[in-house]
Amino acid sequence: MDDLTLLRQLTDDPEFYLDDESKAQLQENRELIDLSQANSITIYGSDIQKKMAELSEMMIKNIGATNVDEISGTIDRTVEYLEEMDGQQKKSFLPWKKKKSNSLTLQNKYDIISQNVERIESSLEGHQIRLMKDTAMLDQIYKMNQEYFKQVNLKIAAAKDKLEQIQAGHYPEDCADIVPELIDRLERKILELETTRTISLQQAPQIRMLQANAVAMADKLQSTLYTVIPLWKNQIVIAFGTEHTRAAIKADKKLTDMSNQLLIKNAQNLKMLTVETQKARNENNLDPKALGEANRILIESLDDISKIQQEGKLQRYRAEQELARIDEEMKGKLYLASTE
Repeated sequence: MDDLTLLRQLTDDPEFYLDDESKAQLQENRELIDLSQANSITIYGSDIQKKMAELSEMMIKNIGATNVDEISGTIDRTVEYLEEMDGQQKKSFLPWKKKKSNSLTLQNKYDIISQNVERIESSLEGHQIRLMKDTAMLDQIYKMNQEYFKQVNLKIAAAKDKLEQIQAGHYPEDCADIVPELIDRLERKILELETTRTISLQQAPQIRMLQANAVAMADKLQSTLYTVIPLWKNQIVIAFGTEHTRAAIKADKKLTDMSNQLLIKNAQNLKMLTVETQKARNENNLDPKALGEANRILIESLDDISKIQQEGKLQRYRAEQELARIDEEMKGKLYLASTE
């Protein structure tokens, strides 16, 4: 049974799979509702509601600190820069038309390129570390949400038991004159806790979706760091070697036939490397089937959230109907009492 299925089962039956510890907590919650204390119903469940509010605040504070747009922008700038560098390399493969004195300028240019690539690499590593921390934190938040969901279920079950006891006539004698008020307050408290439980239930798939997004982005960054950037660093080295080799060949007019053959062989090797490089780049593209599967899962998640929201709306509507009926019944009794 997966986590979401278990949460739904607990929503329908709060005492589902209760262990001895949970049963003890259920009894403790029953005892918290002390009808002789006016505020016991008011503060009942406020502790777990506060924890859930703090959990939401934690998500906003920590996840909000990760700027996904900035990460995406960094990746885009990396691609643009590497494409620009690729254009410069292709130009450098043309026949040598520069003077020998320009070799220092070429060296400086590629030194700048190397520094920029290293700076981009450092930035991407920082973003990846942040995303991995977010993923680990979301795991902890998900577990905390599960625990709070279980606790609020126990609160609801205990409150319903107490409500049934009052309706069955089991209450202190000094509370006999306020029984209708106690029933009304308990029903309102139960509805309030059920709303809190619904929020917790909806939050579970939301946390998983946030986690999936962070993992996907971290994977993308890792692919860039360990595949794309090293590949282009190799290209810089190749470009250096090619330019200097071509300059030497062009300057030396007395090359032998063997030197010409070696030049052709080097060009063939470079062509083979270029073809293999392009194939490797194509093989690193995302699989459309994987994207389709991810989209299907996301749509299913959204459908589940919509269904849960509809069920919550129906529960609230039924609760409102029940409260309206109780109000009308109370009004009738008050009217009869006033006419007697």
